[in-house]
Formats: sequence, structure tokens, C-alpha cells
Amino acid sequence: MRQGEHINARTRSTVSHLLAILALVAFCGPPDVADARITKIVIDTAKSESPTFGGYSWPGVGRYEKIVGTAFGEVDPSDPQNAVIVDVALGADPDGKARYSFDFYILKPLDLSKGAHKVMYEPPNRGRKTWANLGRVSVPDGADGNDPGSAITDPGVLANAFLMPRGYTMVWSGWDKSAAPNTAANPLSLTISLPTAKQSTQANPVGTIKGPAYEYIVTSGSSFALNYPAFDRTDKVTAKLTHRVHLNDTPQALLPSEWTYNASGTAISLVGKNFVANDIYEFSYTAKDPTVNGLGFAAIRDWVAWLRYETADDFGTANPLAGDITRVYTEISSQPGRLLNDFRHLGFNQAEKVKNQMGKKVFDGMMQWIAAGDGINMNYRFS
Repeated sequence: MRQGEHINARTRSTVSHLLAILALVAFCGPPDVADARITKIVIDTAKSESPTFGGYSWPGVGRYEKIVGTAFGEVDPSDPQNAVIVDVALGADPDGKARYSFDFYILKPLDLSKGAHKVMYEPPNRGRKTWANLGRVSVPDGADGNDPGSAITDPGVLANAFLMPRGYTMVWSGWDKSAAPNTAANPLSLTISLPTAKQSTQANPVGTIKGPAYEYIVTSGSSFALNYPAFDRTDKVTAKLTHRVHLNDTPQALLPSEWTYNASGTAISLVGKNFVANDIYEFSYTAKDPTVNGLGFAAIRDWVAWLRYETADDFGTANPLAGDITRVYTEISSQPGRLLNDFRHLGFNQAEKVKNQMGKKVFDGMMQWIAAGDGINMNYRFS
């Protein structure tokens, strides 16, 4: 065999091997990618309403409907976009996925084809909606401002509103672990359920994590609920409660005999008196069972991306906004603005690379009000 023939034979052999590898890859399909997504939505038919706003119809847009429910999501802690979440791997289930669920509330045109194909998304402020000023709506005295679809029915108010006559869809969803819980008096607070971080060792098979926690307390009640239970409610040596009247006063430590834990170590109270309204108390202690609060960022990212890019959940329940959204903007007041400052800084405005999303953006624009440039300090253990 001459030299040229030898080279050609070797080249043909190499090409054959490459073709065989490509064929195998094609047969096996593309490699798995990180699968962070909304897996299920459950619509609460008792709280939803169609039409809503008392059946009022806006010229050119028509009537609106209210969709209320719970969404369930999961993230893969190994993906770089999720690895930034503190303790996310320690909050994962045995299959390696970290899961969460949250409440959502949607107001949308009944006929989306007549709408603006744009969404105003608002992260609630401590579980409450704060859109009234931007929306140019007022809630009647005694009505539930957290349920605008049912509370606002005055034709004069609705005709003068800002978003609905323009066909906007409005979306809210829970993200804040410390949001006010749902109660009979507050049935539509938007909350989130998060996993607890665990770290099992031979000496600690249960996996309970403990560490320093801090509470800034301004209240007038007889007790204050802690964000995390005390690791040892009998320990009043390392735990410290201070009091001051003004922010620039020197904090004064209370004696251990002047305050107490409740029986479960989930709240503290003063002995024989209430907390003084508007005074400042600070409590540092050893807590246990931190929740993975940074998943609140992922919950917003994955929810808005699901509404924007997907058609249905894993169980076939249709996305109520499927194929409609061309733009998503945020509107906030105060605390949620600090949330969104960190949301952008930590890279959550890029959707996970799953299904149809392929790393697309989540929000097109943000209107921050009051929050300035501060962050929310949410992505920490015992935050």
C-alpha cells in the first residue's frame, strides 16, 4: 500500500468511527439537562371566579376572570443556576431534587386574544398585594384588599383603573417564608412552603442543623413568634434579648428572668408585661431547622417562566396563559424591591434550560419603588 492510500484508509476509518458515535448519540437522545420547573398546579375552584370584578366588561377587552391556586416546583441543586441557593442540596429529597410549593393569584382577560399579551407581576409584600396605587383602584372599606377580583366591583372605579382597560394580566405568587399565614380572617395571603435543611452525620443521624439566629422585633403583643425554633429552650445563657426606645439608643440587655420561651421554643414573651409598641427589641439565640429560603428566588423564576413559555404541567393541567405572553414587567413597593435586586444580582432572571425555555429571560423590565439599591439578605442560613 502506498503512503497516500494508507492515509486515506486511516481517514475513512476515523470517519466511520465518528459516524458510529454520532449514530449512537442520536439513538440515545440528547444528554439530560437540569430540570428545574413547575411540576404541578392545583386550581382552587372555591376561590377562583369567572367572571370576576362583578362581571364588569371593559370596552375592547371584555370581562376578567380570577384564578387562584397552588403551584408545586422542584430544582436540581447541582445545576450552577441553582447552586447559588444556600443549603439547597441539604434541602433535597432522596432523589436529589429540592421541592417547594406556593400560592398564586391571577387576574386575566376572559378572552386573552383581546388582551395586551403583557403581564404585570408583583411579588407580594409579606403576603399582601400592594398594586392599588399603580392599578389606580381603591378597595371599599371592610373589603379584602388581598382579593381585588371580588372586592372591587364599583363600575366607576373599574372604568378608571389603569391596567384592566389596557388588557393587562396581573399575577402574584408566594415567595416569602415569613409572609402572614392563611387564616379565616386572611384567606388569600400568598405564602410559600420550603424544605428544611438537614445534614446527617454519624453523631447526628437525624440531621438537625443548629446555628446563630437573630430577630429584630417591633411589636405590641404579649408574645413574638420566632422564625425558627430554639435549639434548646432552656438555654438562656447564650440567648440574649435587648431593648431600646430609639434607633440610636444603646441597646440594654434584659435579664434572663425578664423573658421566657413558650413550651415549644417557637416564641418568646416578656414576663408580666407586653412588648412596648414601636420600641425596638433584638433577640439573638441558637436556632434549629433552617428552611431553604433562597428557593423563593427560584420559585419566582420558574413560575413566571412556566407561565411564559410552557403549555401544561407534568399532569396535563393547562397553563392558563399558554402562548399569550410577550412581555412581563414587575411592580413593587418596598420589601419586594430588595428581593428583586438580589434576584437580578444572583442570576435568576435567566430561566432554567428546560423544555421550551432554553435559558430565556424571565422579566423584561422592573419598576422598583422605595427599595433603592439594597438587597434582602434572604439567601443565608437562618435568614
